[in-house]
Amino acid sequence: MAMVPINHTDRYAADIFVDKYWAGNVTRHAGGGAAACCYPGLANWSQPVTVTWIWGWEEDPQTKAVTKPDEKHTVVAHFPADGPHSDPDPNRDDAYVCVILRDLNTAELAFSPSASGCADK
Repeated sequence: MAMVPINHTDRYAADIFVDKYWAGNVTRHAGGGAAACCYPGLANWSQPVTVTWIWGWEEDPQTKAVTKPDEKHTVVAHFPADGPHSDPDPNRDDAYVCVILRDLNTAELAFSPSASGCADK
């Protein structure tokens, strides 16, 4: 399943991973326009996964001094109970995993039938 990062914050997010699988990068208040391949799935979808990402550094536009350094974050997340893994319809097998950064310390996972559909999550 392809992974789509969604960012609802004012900071750039780099090197987003779900477990060891790279989900991409995403700018401020953006996402849904691209997908990274691929999350292989789990034998037991109720098990937690680790989501990691780096909030990119920020600088003063005039002095170029770094005002916020890179910040690495790691959270434990769960896939929703409903999704392609629970649906007998084989057409749902190509669903997208949405990696949603709600705030500076929260990551949620969701499923969508399209990459752009992740942006509505």
